[in-house]
Amino acid sequence: MLSFRKSNQTPSHLYSDEEKAEIRSIASFESKHNKKNIYDGHQYIAISPDGTQIATLNIATYQLKLCRSDNISKFTTLNYNNFKNAYTPAVVWSLSVSNEITLDDKTTDVLIAVSCFDDEFNGADSTIKHTWVISSAQQARISSSINDMGGIIKFLDYESSVCDKTDLVLVNAYGISKFSIPHEKLNTMIGENYDPGWFNFFSDKLVENFNLPNKLLSNTEISSFFIQQSLVKGRFVVESYKNKVQTVEMYNLKTTLLENTFQKSEENAASVLGRGHSCYAISNNESLFAYCRGANSISIYLMENSLEVTTKKFNESNIQILFFDFIKNDEKLLIVIEEERYNEDTSEIESTPIIVVWDLFNSSDNCVRRINDTFSLFPKTSERHQKLANSSGCLITIADDGNINPLLEDSEIVKLLEPVNSIMRNEIQFNKSNSSSSTAIANNTSTSYHSIYDVYGKYLDSKYENKIIIRNPEPWILNNKTYERTSVYLDDNKTIQLFIGESTVQVWRKRKSGTSSTKSSLTSSTRVLEFIWTNTYNRPMKIQSLEVGHNEFSLVLYIPSKNSLSEPGDKVTLEWPEKVNTPVRACEALEFFNKKKGQPLDPKRQHQFDDLIQQTEHIVKKYLTKSHGLWRMLDIRFDIMTNLIRGNCTYIIKIILFSVKDGKNNYLHIPRRYFWGGQNVKETDLEIAVACTKGGYRKDTIIVKYLLEYYSNNALSSPNWMFTVAKAIPVLYEYNLEFYVKELFQKPCFGASEVFLDQSKIRVKDMDRSNHKDVHALNVKLGLTKKKGERNFLSKSIVEGKQSGEKIITDIVNKTTSAPNSSLINQVYMVPLPDFTVYPEKFEDKREEYWKIPFKFLKLLFWPRGHVIKKKHQLSSFLRMIREDNNAEIYDNPSMAAVIDFKWNAARNHFLRHALIYVAFALLFAIINGAIKGASDKITSDWGALIIFVAFYWLGFYLLNTERIQLKYEKWKRYFGLYNFFDLISVIFPLVMTSLNLYYSNIIPDNFDNLTQDQKEPFVKDYRIFTIFNSFAVLIMWLELFLLLRYFERSGAYIYIIVNILKQIIPFLIFILVVVLGFGHAMFVLLNDTEGIGIDPNGSSFTISDENGQTLPYTVDQKFDVKSISDNYFTNFVKSVESVFFWTGGRWDQLEQWNFWPVDVYSIIASILLVTILQNMLIAIMTGAYEDAKEIGRHAVLEYRAELIEDYETIEKPLGSKRGNPRYIYYIGKSDYIEEWLRKTEKARKHHENFLLKIADKNPWDDDDNNDYENDHYKDLLYAYSTEVDSISSPRKDQNQEIPLSLYWFVDENNEIMEKSLKTKPSTIISKPISNSILQNDNQDETRMLKEKIQSMEKEFSGKLNSMEESIKNLISIIQSQK
Repeated sequence: MLSFRKSNQTPSHLYSDEEKAEIRSIASFESKHNKKNIYDGHQYIAISPDGTQIATLNIATYQLKLCRSDNISKFTTLNYNNFKNAYTPAVVWSLSVSNEITLDDKTTDVLIAVSCFDDEFNGADSTIKHTWVISSAQQARISSSINDMGGIIKFLDYESSVCDKTDLVLVNAYGISKFSIPHEKLNTMIGENYDPGWFNFFSDKLVENFNLPNKLLSNTEISSFFIQQSLVKGRFVVESYKNKVQTVEMYNLKTTLLENTFQKSEENAASVLGRGHSCYAISNNESLFAYCRGANSISIYLMENSLEVTTKKFNESNIQILFFDFIKNDEKLLIVIEEERYNEDTSEIESTPIIVVWDLFNSSDNCVRRINDTFSLFPKTSERHQKLANSSGCLITIADDGNINPLLEDSEIVKLLEPVNSIMRNEIQFNKSNSSSSTAIANNTSTSYHSIYDVYGKYLDSKYENKIIIRNPEPWILNNKTYERTSVYLDDNKTIQLFIGESTVQVWRKRKSGTSSTKSSLTSSTRVLEFIWTNTYNRPMKIQSLEVGHNEFSLVLYIPSKNSLSEPGDKVTLEWPEKVNTPVRACEALEFFNKKKGQPLDPKRQHQFDDLIQQTEHIVKKYLTKSHGLWRMLDIRFDIMTNLIRGNCTYIIKIILFSVKDGKNNYLHIPRRYFWGGQNVKETDLEIAVACTKGGYRKDTIIVKYLLEYYSNNALSSPNWMFTVAKAIPVLYEYNLEFYVKELFQKPCFGASEVFLDQSKIRVKDMDRSNHKDVHALNVKLGLTKKKGERNFLSKSIVEGKQSGEKIITDIVNKTTSAPNSSLINQVYMVPLPDFTVYPEKFEDKREEYWKIPFKFLKLLFWPRGHVIKKKHQLSSFLRMIREDNNAEIYDNPSMAAVIDFKWNAARNHFLRHALIYVAFALLFAIINGAIKGASDKITSDWGALIIFVAFYWLGFYLLNTERIQLKYEKWKRYFGLYNFFDLISVIFPLVMTSLNLYYSNIIPDNFDNLTQDQKEPFVKDYRIFTIFNSFAVLIMWLELFLLLRYFERSGAYIYIIVNILKQIIPFLIFILVVVLGFGHAMFVLLNDTEGIGIDPNGSSFTISDENGQTLPYTVDQKFDVKSISDNYFTNFVKSVESVFFWTGGRWDQLEQWNFWPVDVYSIIASILLVTILQNMLIAIMTGAYEDAKEIGRHAVLEYRAELIEDYETIEKPLGSKRGNPRYIYYIGKSDYIEEWLRKTEKARKHHENFLLKIADKNPWDDDDNNDYENDHYKDLLYAYSTEVDSISSPRKDQNQEIPLSLYWFVDENNEIMEKSLKTKPSTIISKPISNSILQNDNQDETRMLKEKIQSMEKEFSGKLNSMEESIKNLISIIQSQK
């Protein structure tokens, strides 16, 4: 094995912790290159991805065997050993087996892959490198170009029924090769040698070669052990550490894309400096990812969003984690560790392998158990990848003699996984005659509805009913005194009561302070609810069996089918306290109670109901403070947040979302989009919260606000917190909560989500374009990159020619460009809405098959593109948001600008194509209808005219058909908007006018010039009307061309300002028009009959002078025809109103000719009202509208582009979508623009603060007297098992019970309770191993000493309290005596 040179090294003690972590991130020699990881055995074992097939290889006998995992005793030996000639002592072997595949002829086959190579040469330059892919059915080799390659091999998991190929990956230090084996061609690929073809002209299309991830390219020395560690469940995992952030990248080998990036901030770099190698595990349902970086801690991440759920650590530094895997339906994590201890007798450090089981979702303290691996069940580290195989929850090992051992079936492991309960239980039998036997026999008479039993199963008389802890804890039942119920005491002192009612199962505990047994003393202050289960089936339940013991019970309930009695019903098993999930059941109960709140109850029952709700909330509170890690695990496994939302538990949700420790959020809620198992999409918690607001007031939406605030605040650290928000944004619009969307897009995460992106992933032209734009979206391909160099002649020629061409173009550009390109780029950001542009039903814009593309384009010449997505639920969240929102304000943030910029390139080409078609259509219209003077005269050929008319009508009907398709898709609501209305009318009007032009051209006779004036008059009148409408058509087409400019940045802002000013002033213009109508009507009434009132207009009189200035005896007098509209506008009502309207523009025509005082009065009033007041008001309104529109107008072009993108994304695309719909969108933003946006939105966020933030500020637990009990319980949790303090976690305890490992040995990282307890416990606490009696006695002595110490401290503390009490009494008596 290779090791790094140590010459010229800086001494390690001179490095800081940060530098040490960086060095170990680059190469952890102990885990990747140490020679102790060399395997010198001869047995190899592999298991198929689905866990059904097992293959073994004996390199001593070169024998391959195959068997099924459910029948390991029946082996099939393969008659193939052609790889025996490759054996040398230094060769590293790798073995893999595929799932069972079904071929086209309905036969089955299993493929086995064997590879060997010399690890000294990293699998690249070694002369010893061979790979065999063997068909077990034909017992022959499947040949390919990987025959002469060597590396670690793995078959990928595909479901045979839906996939027609099997993929094999080969990984070495040179790269990753992926070999796809088509099932239909499998039989034709059989052969020992691979034939590359004529002169190696064509490459092997079935093999794709990829480079290793960039983080590994600098490591020229990568061992096979490291590669084996990095291959996990069809993924290749790479870790790194930089800037105090631990990063794990996970590449999916099926898609070769970067699937997840897991991150963890480390305040102390030394915390990641582990002594061992990194370990990884993915749960069988692919929901969880477990990671350990060689330290003594394990982090659990949620696969669907890459968020950290919890981190647990071993509270001892001498522990090294060797291996872990998910088992038992992913409910448990099996961990193998190595504990080092100094042996004083031998003066040596001894290593003890230990097997640990962690019940991931168990709320009891006994969730962590361990045994010493005294029988060496697990192989050594150097043998693990050869002798241990794990897949789909199966773990198997192979011994040196070839025997296979299923580890999970070993008796020691079985005991560890499922501890046996040794406490004797008494079974209770119902509805039988009374008896004195130890098994309970109840005699329920008509007068006894409440059956009571003691812990031994003895039936108690009805007189005990008034002495029990609680009688009727189901106050919503109206006849709660006459319905059948059962109570059982679970201890000898009758301090724990099990209650089984009509719809609940409850466990109550009597407090020690409440010693009185009278009815009046048993109030809420003297009893505590420990457990509650509610019947959510909405069907009656029956007790099938009940067994009770001291501090425990086992209950089986039967719930009949709701359809018929013949159908099987549901069974519910409750085993308290170890096998029930108390906090989960409490959250379900709170939802159940919220549904019962609508029932009318009397004051007493209402008080009981409120007390039961408060007690249930207390259970939730206990577990919230007990373990944050456990709560997060329960949150991702069960729908507890959903229960709390539907239970309207506003304050509990607020505590969960915003609980803070040391100034940092505890992250007690993890968003999810999938049910447990990761297969089916669920309704997210945010969507449920939105749906629960239906029919309520705005104050009832506070939970929605809390969730949005929680997700968006956390998104600054990781955008994955927002991936449920992206899905819920359209739902917010559906429930009229768009004001939350507006507030959401002003959160800092939409402009400050900085990410580190390797500069090699950014194209040079993207860097150049980002210098000229505030926001520029990047086209980033995150995944494994294909190798550029190919092995065949044809591909080499193509690559070399392309590189030569690019070099020539680059040289020309460099010579013609004076300014060199800057290598510096602005900061890279990420849009904090994962999957925002991804379609929910996996719709993909793939390129059509090549032979179909010409026919598609031929079709597009005559028929516009149709919509392939027609239903709203098929759209991405981005497109649905565009449809719902008509406000440009939501686009005023860098992230939305980046999304639109990412999608705009393809939509722009679609727009330009449409715009060019319309320009050609308008130009042909202008030529045909004489809008361009003299253009039609130049067309002298009939064929030329025919071509122009055909082209015009073809383009016109093409555009009209486009509108028809849009109408069919969006219905008539499309044309309620200004722009779409003009799109339609600007096509129809020119088509109609051109058709009328053809009509009039045909009806005008050839001898038109010879016709009389009377004969010409009808034709002239029609032509006049045509000319008028033709001018309107020209105007409409120019307006359409003007509106098409809205997709460009500058003109789009101007158009938005103009349109919005019109929207603002239209109501005021209507008001002005009413005033104008009033004055116009008044002037019409006054002056339309001046002869009747004896008023004549005063005309002007003129004298005539000659050229010498002498006045001639002639005068010219102006005469008016008051009946003519030209002389008296006010004779006609319409002309009167028009004349008054022009007063606003300073035209006072025909007013000076009337010497009539009412005319003077009207003109003065109109001058003041219309000109001075209303006109200035109009200017002021327009100024305000302009300022408002100007601020938003800068982003209005984004709204216009978004609408076009929404239309383009839903139509068919023969060439597919080049950029696709990535989960994450990256962009480069100018720092000045980002900082300005952050300052502006900070003011807006303060403005949005309202009364909703103050709702539920009151803590419903403040007045709760159970706090004393809580303080007593959590006073010292570590020593609760050695004292008499009541414990909610495991009420079943005795004096000899050891402290649970979950409380001190394997604990939550940064656990506050644990940290406090460590301050008082001895420096070394050794828990009791099963087989070590010495340690057991030592542990008991320590426990006894600790108990005595605590008791002495309690006595001392109580003594001080007594003395203080006496002093206070004396002081009071002195004060009273002075009075």
